[in-house]
Parts: sequence; structure tokens; C-alpha cells
Amino acid sequence: MFNLWLETNGLSGIQIGIVASIPWLLMLIIQPFWGMLADKYGKLLCLKISLIGALLLFVLFPLVNSGIIVIAGMTIALSLFNTPVLPLLDSIALDHVEGKQIKSYSTIRFWGAIGYALGASVTGWLISLIGVQAAFFSSAGFSLLCFFSALKIINPNLQHKGLDVEFKYFGRIISNKILLIFLFIIVIVSISQSAITFFLALYMRQIGASPETTGLAIGMEGISELPFYFIAAWLLQRIAAGKVVFIAIIATCIRLFLYSINSNPDLVIFIEAMNGMTWTLLWVASVEFVNNLIPPKWRTTGQSLLWAAYFGAGAVSGNILSGWMYQLMPMKQVYATNGLMILVTATAAFYIFFLRKTNENEIK
Repeated sequence: MFNLWLETNGLSGIQIGIVASIPWLLMLIIQPFWGMLADKYGKLLCLKISLIGALLLFVLFPLVNSGIIVIAGMTIALSLFNTPVLPLLDSIALDHVEGKQIKSYSTIRFWGAIGYALGASVTGWLISLIGVQAAFFSSAGFSLLCFFSALKIINPNLQHKGLDVEFKYFGRIISNKILLIFLFIIVIVSISQSAITFFLALYMRQIGASPETTGLAIGMEGISELPFYFIAAWLLQRIAAGKVVFIAIIATCIRLFLYSINSNPDLVIFIEAMNGMTWTLLWVASVEFVNNLIPPKWRTTGQSLLWAAYFGAGAVSGNILSGWMYQLMPMKQVYATNGLMILVTATAAFYIFFLRKTNENEIK
């Protein structure tokens, strides 16, 4: 709902795109800093600090309405505290998997999808009562609940050994043509999916949707993910990871074209049901594809490149590009343009996933 709030405060399309890209840009810059703090002082402590900081800034944010400079400054401040929350939670969850307190990471991620759906639905209902600024108050409320829950988490007793990172081999990794083509494809897919993630509320407003319908549509994104965590595991046991990525890319193309021809707000809820196919399949299979392409000793580096491609370069570029197009054309045309871009990208994806046989651990 952030872009919708930005528009109500008078920001233009390109300004919305720039401001909305700030959290994703800062995520790449500040995450190593939070990682060092977490290693030195503890992940739970850093999680609690980030939650409290985000909570306070969520409450203060609706009071800001004095132009793009102040709004951008507040967005930077909020991002400093809010962006580390999910990576810290991921790391804590993985510690508990290693310590045998949790069976698997996917078990926790499954419940995250439910939380996403509930959060979007509750926020949409609150917006219908008090306006779009309710998104900040609901975010603060859920952050407070998360903080209280974090008080009950117990650190697992783990014996971690230092990682032997061989930086001199980094050039071999980034010079691998298949990896570079794959990361380029992921960037393009992320750019187009960013138009869905960050501009859906604006699209819904243009076709006459109520806040409740918008909340339900966004909530459907989370609900649709649930079965695809199991479907992805089933598919990856039967076909190559690259082919599963290709399925997700084609599904993204279809989803974008459906937005471009639809004018019924209620039908968007059904289009959003494709999110499990377009996002969950894409991410789970992409992680597996990179893992198969890069040997275990450099696997963390490979996953970092994947993260940077999708959440960094793709999300930032997608925000700015869609914001610029939003100034020039209706969101239907923005989605059609992104759908065409994905369709062209699918040809390159077809080559590396179907026409070329990629060996596992190709980077030696």
C-alpha cells in the first residue's frame, strides 16, 4: 500500500518509483552491517532493535506530508530498521533447523505466506475505515506482535565454524556465461514482477476497486503460495530446476497480460491466485538452479548473486521503470509492456533451460 500513500501525498509516477526503490537499494548496502552486528551481539538482540525502530517509524510516517525530500528521508530511516527484519528472521529460523528445533525452513516459510495474506486483508479493511495511512498503523501493530513473540524465542546452542571464503575464485563465478544469462533473466523477471508487487494498488484504483477488494486481492497472493511450496518440491523431484523456472516465467507473462485486458476488480482476486505459480515456483527453483550450477564451497556466493539480481537490481530497476511508464500510460499498458518484455526474455530462458544441457557444479 506504500505507493498508494505516496500518490495521495502528491508524488508523481517517477517520484513514486524512486522512493519505493529506496528500501531495496538500502537492503543491499546495510545488510552486511546488520550481519556483523548480529554476529557480534546476537541475532535476537538485533531483531528486537530493528523491530522497535521500525515500529516507531511506522507510527511517525503518516505525519510526514511535506514533499519528496522529507518523505525520502523518512523512507531511508524506516528502511534502516525494517529491511533487516526478514533476513534476521530467516537466519534465526535456519539456526533452529540446524539445531533440530524446527524440521525444515519451508515449514516456517509456509506460515509466513499465511501471515502475509492476513496482514494484507486486515490492512485493506482498516484503510476502508480510516484511509490509506492505516497501512502504517497495521504495520506498527504487527511489528509489536512480532517483538513480543521474539521475547519467547530461545537461541539454539550451535557450534559454528568460520567460513573459508576464497575470494580469488570470485572471477570464475561471475564469468560463467550460463550463470550470467540466468541472472540477467532473473533481473528482467524481477523488473516485471515488481510492477505487480509495487503498483497493483494503483492499478486496482484505476479500474475502480474498493480498498477491501484491493486488500483481498493482495491477500490472495499469500494464500496462493501455500500449496506451491509442496508443488515446487514435487516438480523438482521430477524435472530440472531450469524447466520449473521457465514454467514460472511463462505464467508471469500470462498473468501480466491478464491484468492488461481486465477491467473488473473482482477478477483481479482470481488473477492474484497465480502468484504461487509465478513467485513461489520461480524462487524455489531459482535457488535450486544456482545450487546445481555452483559447487558447494561457493554456494553462498551464488545465492548472494541471486538475491542481488532479484531483490536488488530487479526490484530497484522495476520500481523506477514502472514509475516512469505510469506517468506516460495507464497501468493496463504498463502491465502489457512488461508482459511483452517477459515474453521476449522467455526465448533466452528457453535456450539455457531446454536447448542447452547444463552440468551440475559447472563452475569448478
